[in-house]
Amino acid sequence: MNKKAIFAAISIMLLVLPSMSNALDVRAPLKEYPARDGTEQIPDLTYFPTAPGGLILSPGDTVGWTQYDYQTNGSTGNRVVVDASGVVHCSWMNGDPYPSIRRVFYNCKTSGGWSYPGSGTPVSYRSGDGYTNISSTPDSRAGIAYHNFATGAETLYYALDIAGCLGTFDYYRPPNRAQGLVGAWPYITIQGNGNIHVTSTTQTGSVTFYTRSTNSGVNWTPVQRVDTLTGISQIITSSPVSNKVAIVYVRDNPDDMAGTTGDIYYIQSNDGLTWDWVDGRVNVTNYGPDEDSLSASSDLDAVYDFNDNLNIVWNAHWEVNNSYYYFMSWLYHFSVSSGNITEIIHSDSLWDIGGCDWGGWNWHYCKMSIGSDQSNKLFVAYTDFDSSDCSACGFANGDIYAHRSSDGGATWSPRVNVTNSQSPGCLPGDCESDNWSSLAEKVDDYMHLFYVNDRDAGGIPQTECGITDNPMLYYAAPVSLLGIDDDIETPRNFSLSQNYPNPFNAATRIEFALKEASHISLSIFDVRGALVETLIDKKLSTGNHSVIWNADKLSSGTYYYSLKTVTGSETKKMTLMK
Repeated sequence: MNKKAIFAAISIMLLVLPSMSNALDVRAPLKEYPARDGTEQIPDLTYFPTAPGGLILSPGDTVGWTQYDYQTNGSTGNRVVVDASGVVHCSWMNGDPYPSIRRVFYNCKTSGGWSYPGSGTPVSYRSGDGYTNISSTPDSRAGIAYHNFATGAETLYYALDIAGCLGTFDYYRPPNRAQGLVGAWPYITIQGNGNIHVTSTTQTGSVTFYTRSTNSGVNWTPVQRVDTLTGISQIITSSPVSNKVAIVYVRDNPDDMAGTTGDIYYIQSNDGLTWDWVDGRVNVTNYGPDEDSLSASSDLDAVYDFNDNLNIVWNAHWEVNNSYYYFMSWLYHFSVSSGNITEIIHSDSLWDIGGCDWGGWNWHYCKMSIGSDQSNKLFVAYTDFDSSDCSACGFANGDIYAHRSSDGGATWSPRVNVTNSQSPGCLPGDCESDNWSSLAEKVDDYMHLFYVNDRDAGGIPQTECGITDNPMLYYAAPVSLLGIDDDIETPRNFSLSQNYPNPFNAATRIEFALKEASHISLSIFDVRGALVETLIDKKLSTGNHSVIWNADKLSSGTYYYSLKTVTGSETKKMTLMK
């Protein structure tokens, strides 16, 4: 179970929880939000019209509108893509009036501006089309995947623009059945060689499927069952510099009988054609199986940087006996090349979930996306909420935040509120809740963001508050907002090596190096986050250092060692086997 660099803080918080319980219940049961797919009963909610062209505080171009504010249940995926020629393509789910005509819309921006300013154009004309993701072909055409449960057995659709930015589509149907199950909720990536890869999930979000086409969608491979899932929490991505393709998802820990502990998994194909569906699965987190642990939730994303390295981001929460502590949330990054998990940000402030709700399928740090530029800087964007910025209806207004890393995810810049539009106490139609964002995988001088400016916080398909007319905003956010100059970021003055031997019996050596003299602490934690022992807590000189840890009095299991200096911290996992 991997809890990078957070164990001491967790231990302190868990110790004070009993004294806080009389003032505020910070633990709440897991909420069973239904996965809204478009077949749900129309909620009896009030419509609050919003005049197009009205004042919008959140930044960006109005690409189109929707009353279906909700865009994804789980992972946000890609609803904006920057193609090889620099053209921006966007797709979204539009309900107007909600939800009797719910369909997919598209817009495209070239150097001459938007093809369909302020409105977009329908991708299809059937009620029930939705939950779209987008990619682009090598010749700069949009490829759009979506689903429609109302059409019976054939639920998956792939729409291919017949020319760049034309907005006229040919339609194909990827296969969607395997072992008597039906897949929907599609995610898509198109490789540089033109091969199309689509993953889907069963309606209940319990199994993920995979299929591909090598001839523009005309023919598809038979559906392959990939693995079981935790909710609608899978994505697929491909490398910009090779033929690698990866599927990333959250899976229930098989040893957790309650089925509430989720782990991050990925499966990678080096050529996009051959997959090892059994032995190729990699568990990144190993959180379970105890019910007092970190758990991955419903949101994640992944991207290959231009060094051909897979990077994964996700949110995690502390779960105890089928309940989550709502003030204990983390956003993590994993680099396949380094094998390290690093914390991007965590929250430890109290949140009275009964007084100002996040809404269905939302958390601290939700709907995250990750992108990379050609110098291999990484960028992460996500929605977060502030309990002091609550709508009159009792739902928190969201803002889009972002971080960047200049060292492959080893360290991350402080977060910046990119949309920064608060509207506490707002009435339906006047709110500024920015959510369901998507960051294009390709970053240049800008982070290409596409999101919903929800005029009434909360998701309509979850019957939260009122129906409003919501702008779909595209924002080319300058990377300079994040202080992108490398010299702004404090470099780490240390390196931490993997202990040796590992696994070990009784004793192991831990080595680290300091680039300059520094006060450091080196501590050992168990899988619950409890401090076992502090090996070093003093100032050391420049150079290489090592220490032997003797664990002969401890039981077998997983332990973590964490090195902290004035410039940062790093944690690694080790296994004691007696």
